[in-house]
Amino acid sequence: MLAIIKKWVENHSLFIPGSRILAACSGGPDSLALVHILNAFKEEYSFQLAVAHVNHMFRPEAVAEAEFVACFAAGLGLGCHVTAIDVPAYYKANKMSPEEAGRILRYQYLRSVAAEWGGALIATGHHRDDQVETVLINFLRGAGSGGLRGIQPASDGIIRPLLPVSRREIEKYCALWDLKPCQDNSNFTTDYLRNRIRLKLIPALEAGYNPAIRKAVWRLAMLAGDEHDFLRQEAGRQWPIVITEADRLTIDSQALAKLHKALQREIIRQAIEKKRGSLTGISFDHVEKLLTMVISGTVGSVMLLPGGLKACKTYTGLELGLKEVFELQQQPFSTESSLAAVQVAVPGITQAGGFTITAELVTRPRPGKCRQTAAFDLERLSLPLTVRTRRPGDKFRPAGLNGSKKLKEFFIDQKVLLAERDSVLLISDQQEIIWVAGYRQAERGRILSTTKKILQLSITKREEF
Repeated sequence: MLAIIKKWVENHSLFIPGSRILAACSGGPDSLALVHILNAFKEEYSFQLAVAHVNHMFRPEAVAEAEFVACFAAGLGLGCHVTAIDVPAYYKANKMSPEEAGRILRYQYLRSVAAEWGGALIATGHHRDDQVETVLINFLRGAGSGGLRGIQPASDGIIRPLLPVSRREIEKYCALWDLKPCQDNSNFTTDYLRNRIRLKLIPALEAGYNPAIRKAVWRLAMLAGDEHDFLRQEAGRQWPIVITEADRLTIDSQALAKLHKALQREIIRQAIEKKRGSLTGISFDHVEKLLTMVISGTVGSVMLLPGGLKACKTYTGLELGLKEVFELQQQPFSTESSLAAVQVAVPGITQAGGFTITAELVTRPRPGKCRQTAAFDLERLSLPLTVRTRRPGDKFRPAGLNGSKKLKEFFIDQKVLLAERDSVLLISDQQEIIWVAGYRQAERGRILSTTKKILQLSITKREEF
């Protein structure tokens, strides 16, 4: 068994010379064997080893188990970190399963100890049978290749040296070395899904369908894992073509539509993971609805996803980001609500709709962000100027174009989302709109070679002024 484990850790480079490893130990056969084996390997592979134990406070005997782990570690000359966490109170308060709550809190503690110990790797006692159970759990949930690949040899700072060996082999190892692991009676109740799969489903599959079902599922995990890795690699190649990264990810619908459906799904999943940090709570239906929205959705449609994520369909694709980012980063000159006409002081400073409009007389236009500044021939305007949002029937005569067009048509041409049109600031003189702020100046007031007096308008968020 040790030869199998050595080959596994070397093939996957799990041990880094000079590193530190924190072994998670519950006191059961798997984790006890893990600590014993890592202790035997530490000199050969040149790493430091310590142990960590979490009392989840589910059972009265958990206190004695914590003491047992501490004594076992001390007997090997290893440091041991022990804590008790009220998992029952946590899962009841957060309305989640006991298993999920225990996993979250356990790893929070392990990561905190590993970080305090100089960024140590965390080792767990997951083995081949755990892999089979995990794959079957994910299969029953309808997972794709990402779920069917099961547990990985290493991920997110966690290594799993015992993954290639079975529970039976580990129990034999414990007997050989006279290790006396604790027995958790909760492992034999069918209250939990994993236990039902281990105690009922797998034996039924072995007896009635395939005596080698464990090997078959292990093989499935290997194949699915390789295919998943390839898919992620291909999605990474297409990422810069399909995705533009900023506070909100922009997904190009035409570029995405050219890809195979499997790649489309993977890119959508990676985009969600990029903005949320995980795919927890994201289902197949979420991905499919988002994919449909990107390629053929109605412009302006919105979808809310778990974890505070928001998607908004645009003319060219989809914008994806945290909900608060959408709220904070609307169009540069958008207002919280429609704005009645407010007279603009020329020259001077005007406050309107949460923004500051600065009007200055200059000898030549000063450089500035094109979406925030505009310059006009003052003598070709009819004062006073006003700032407002759109009204029914508004028309606009863009600079350089003959004739005017409906403001609605201009917004459509500029691909301004319907939900944002009512909040775009419009600067008008006494005759017509002279600036659709953030988009285009009008023909009226355009600077000519004969211009003598130049009016420069600037708009900034009020708090920035």
